[in-house]
Amino acid sequence: MLSDRSYMRAPSTQRGTSAHVWLISSVIAGYVLQLFFQFIQARPGPDLFQRVALSGFSLREFRLWTLLTHAWVHDTHNILQIIMVVAGLILLGGELLKSMGSRAFLILYATSIVTGGLFWSVTHWQTGGVLAGATAGICGLLAYFAWLKPEIELRFLLFFFIPVAIRPKILVITLASISVVASCFYEIYGAAAPFAYAPSSHFGGLFAGWLYFRLSQGGVGLFFRSRASNPALQLTGDQGVKKVESTQTTSVTPIKQREHLRAEVDRILDKINSTGLNSLSRDEKEKLNQAKNLRT
Repeated sequence: MLSDRSYMRAPSTQRGTSAHVWLISSVIAGYVLQLFFQFIQARPGPDLFQRVALSGFSLREFRLWTLLTHAWVHDTHNILQIIMVVAGLILLGGELLKSMGSRAFLILYATSIVTGGLFWSVTHWQTGGVLAGATAGICGLLAYFAWLKPEIELRFLLFFFIPVAIRPKILVITLASISVVASCFYEIYGAAAPFAYAPSSHFGGLFAGWLYFRLSQGGVGLFFRSRASNPALQLTGDQGVKKVESTQTTSVTPIKQREHLRAEVDRILDKINSTGLNSLSRDEKEKLNQAKNLRT
């Protein structure tokens, strides 16, 4: 019985630190370590930065880990970069964890970083350079969020004083278009950029987030399973949810409904293990109530 599980008998009063918090802490810790090494070393370019940052030279030496680790070092002369990364993790991570779970969220973040690094490496293979920063990971989270919740409207202040309201899909498409044009102009053509800018990496992150969403929608592979892969739980507005549910109830057999409910319960139980019972949404709690008599 579902009620026989120890963690289902009573709400847990202790909740472990989530992967979201650990990720943000690791990014900040990496930045602090970078500042520390720069302070204690007289010569520029501290060893920590050279070992974990991404470059064509590091890949030629088969230091493939730099495709991922470059996200934990940033431009110390531009504090806005680390601020944007941490803010993106806080805002987007808090929303995505509710629908994806910790594992899928971390895989999406890491995949976006690696894909952004690959796009940048192909663009800069001949010209050289060094890539540092987790902006590609934030771009991947933003792209996934844009396709997960396309109907909401984002409101922010452009340049801190111009109010802007835009749907996330339009924002992502605009950012992708700007990244392609900027990559051709600044990275391929070789024009002088006004500031440290890696548009090819940003485009790679956006592409990874979009592709990850498409794969999760189709339910391809174990690692791509998330709440978005279940059409009945897509967050496309109340009317969209009702339409999907109404079309499925006539075509799904009781056996398939039972199998689907069992898979959904397993996912919810994994979420309870990682983030606690209080993190469940109303729909997830209703699923558990429906599954009380489901035998394991």
